[in-house]
Amino acid sequence: MIVAKFGGTSVGDTAAIERTAAIVRSRLSRHPVIVVSALAGTTNALLDIAAQSAQGQFIAAIRGIEVLRERHLAVVDELLGGGEESGEIGADVSVLFDELAHLGEALSVLGDLSPRSLDAVASYGERLSAPIVSAAFAQRGIPAVYVDARRVMITDAAFGKALPQVGAISDAAREQLLPLLRDGKVPVLGGYIGATTAGITTTLGRGGSDYSAALLGAALDAEAIEVWTDV
Repeated sequence: MIVAKFGGTSVGDTAAIERTAAIVRSRLSRHPVIVVSALAGTTNALLDIAAQSAQGQFIAAIRGIEVLRERHLAVVDELLGGGEESGEIGADVSVLFDELAHLGEALSVLGDLSPRSLDAVASYGERLSAPIVSAAFAQRGIPAVYVDARRVMITDAAFGKALPQVGAISDAAREQLLPLLRDGKVPVLGGYIGATTAGITTTLGRGGSDYSAALLGAALDAEAIEVWTDV
């Protein structure tokens, strides 16, 4: 079993995700677990949206959200075509963006941006990319299954750069991922994000997707951890 992590440039657009799918397909015999970052540039855009919302610039924040929505929906359409699956993933993506808009509105009313709130906003990049990539893999014959990383990457409550709880991660990874691997599935998780034992969303800090891959590799006793980038 291996863990393969793909950075934002490797899932930055349709062509990049196609290349990533080919790489994963070539590694199916090694039973990969896949960790993906947000689409290139998304996390920075989300951090800008959070700051604008808290500063009362809600109209600018909404414009930023709609730009991201259109980009992600375009990738879904290009990758999956106009069929039923594309519609379902597109609907899920839109629901997440609606949630993000409500969160931005709340921050605008409060006029405050706490580390916990910033983590909540920043998490949307991986929460969007991982299901899209998983669906694209599945359509291309890879038996991919999306797994919400927050069910596996258990951390403390040090928002902004949460400390992983290694024992809890090991238990969760074996419970959530090993059965999928035994069934010949390819788990796909977002990197960078986690959650406390109470289920509150956290992040591991910038560069956290590589850290996520390393933690999963250790938890599952992987033979290798591969870090891929198009840069």
